[in-house]
Amino acid sequence: MTNGRGLTATQRASLKRDGYLLVPSLLDQRVLVRIRHRLDELVRQTIAAWQAGRVADIAEPGVVRVQLDLADASFTACREHPLLADAATTVLGPGWHLAALNLRAPLPGCGHQGLHPDFEQRRTGEPWQTLSAMWTITAFTTGNGPLRVIPGSHRVSEPPIDMQAFGSGMGPHPDEVKLIAPAGSLILCNSASLWHSGTLNYSPGLRLAVTAYLSAPTTAQPDAVS
Repeated sequence: MTNGRGLTATQRASLKRDGYLLVPSLLDQRVLVRIRHRLDELVRQTIAAWQAGRVADIAEPGVVRVQLDLADASFTACREHPLLADAATTVLGPGWHLAALNLRAPLPGCGHQGLHPDFEQRRTGEPWQTLSAMWTITAFTTGNGPLRVIPGSHRVSEPPIDMQAFGSGMGPHPDEVKLIAPAGSLILCNSASLWHSGTLNYSPGLRLAVTAYLSAPTTAQPDAVS
């Protein structure tokens, strides 16, 4: 089990082999309450802007997506937790940087995505492009739209879905794993190359996650967000 400051050898090996790693319950309740309060405010502002017609193009209908201010003290734990540095160095090597911090919050009845990697020009070996560090601000349950991943797909050149069949990535996949986690957990994901997606929020509440995008020195922003 991690000590909260660095990954164990077993965790490093799992992250490299599977392309993702779930580390449960890292943030305490006091920190989560502060983050949740700020996110609830941003969600209300975003929905109000939708309703007032102030948003010309909603990227993902029914999903609140906000690029967060890297200087916002509410999210200090999400960008400065010591586990991030260890994980980023493990996957990306030295010289990585924090490229962005995003909120993705599917509203009830929304949020399902087709399986995808975040980069169209994905790699299947080192040097890797990015590491996503997704913090579960609310618990990820089977019914509220958890992240799903295809373990090991970051190292396989062929897609795990039929790219010629319309909608083939939308349904369940026999190799998928849905990541169920308590609030305050961390999901590390080689999202540029690993096939993954958000799923439908069947619950009556918001599913809140803050994702830190950790990038190799010459990597651009991802093409997709989960």
